[in-house]
Amino acid sequence: MELAVSLAAEAKLAEPGCPCPAAVGFHGLGQKLLFQAERRYAELDGRRLVLRPETTRGLPAQGFTAMTFFGDWPASAWAQLREDDSWDSGDTQGALYRWEKDHWRRVKATEADEQYGPWYRGDGSIGAIVHSFGGGYSAQSVILPLDPQSKAPVPRLARRADGGQRLFVLASTSLPTGHLFVLGNDSQNPRRDIPCVERFSPGAETGTLEALPLPPQPPPRLEWRSLAARSPNDAYVAGVLADPPEHMGPTVSYLAHFDGTTWSLLDVPAGLWGPEVSVAEDGTLWILNDTPDANPALSVAFSSQLLRRAPSGDWAQVRLRTPSGPVGADVIISHVFVHGSVVWFAGFTKAQRDRVLVWTTAPMDAMLTIPP
Repeated sequence: MELAVSLAAEAKLAEPGCPCPAAVGFHGLGQKLLFQAERRYAELDGRRLVLRPETTRGLPAQGFTAMTFFGDWPASAWAQLREDDSWDSGDTQGALYRWEKDHWRRVKATEADEQYGPWYRGDGSIGAIVHSFGGGYSAQSVILPLDPQSKAPVPRLARRADGGQRLFVLASTSLPTGHLFVLGNDSQNPRRDIPCVERFSPGAETGTLEALPLPPQPPPRLEWRSLAARSPNDAYVAGVLADPPEHMGPTVSYLAHFDGTTWSLLDVPAGLWGPEVSVAEDGTLWILNDTPDANPALSVAFSSQLLRRAPSGDWAQVRLRTPSGPVGADVIISHVFVHGSVVWFAGFTKAQRDRVLVWTTAPMDAMLTIPP
């Protein structure tokens, strides 16, 4: 199927990275939407993206490439930023910032491999879930308050008998209602490869840990996992069941759904490789799938596939179309972001990885050109 979109922005990068353009993405802060191209941040203003230097007031002159923004603008907006010039988020030092009236204030340094994400507490305040992703998973994830005025209980992830964290955490997502989903492998299981989700309700100090359903005789490990939730009764885990390491041997596409009571397997197209799942307000599911090309070096040889699952359960492969014609087959979609009822896409061509294009399902009055 073809999806009508508007071209919203074009950005020239100084350091494209590999295999995807580096330091590019979308950030939602409540009603506020930011598009990031390295150290430039464009804000959605009506029907156009605009560059506003005041958005970065208070940040260091160099090295403030975002790792994440979260919270609600402007009352409780937070950002974790790198404090060096590297585009690689791996082992770089960073800091946590908070927006205060008209500038960002540096709150604290963050450790290498430490990544902050939102924990919406359900009482209007916000906390954070902090992961230490050394080795590809977090064996020490901490949930903590960011607003000292909030009196809500602080959840704690399930523990093993020896006191260690039971989940080897892979991802988490939080809803404004106060519900929190944490995806990981159960380290208490001898195999340590059983995928589980721990769910927390608003105000609860302990969660419910549930093993995800698996197809009969699956390959042993769930790789390249992705987690998304629209409501407490509508959450998804996408991935690929494979023989470790890195998809050696047969692979099986994987998609599980939580309906508020139980997790169940959903039909999903075969051939998923590195799926990223997003869910829209109306229940439409978007999966961005990497599809490796044959033979050449994997780090630079891949294409993208955009899949859409309608609320009816019907799947379709999607091709973007602008008013001037279809987006070319040489374009690799690298990001899909749902903001309210609107879907945003970013991508590049294999020949020009330093040139990023942005499309949206919303009508736009003009295209923004972002210089390097």
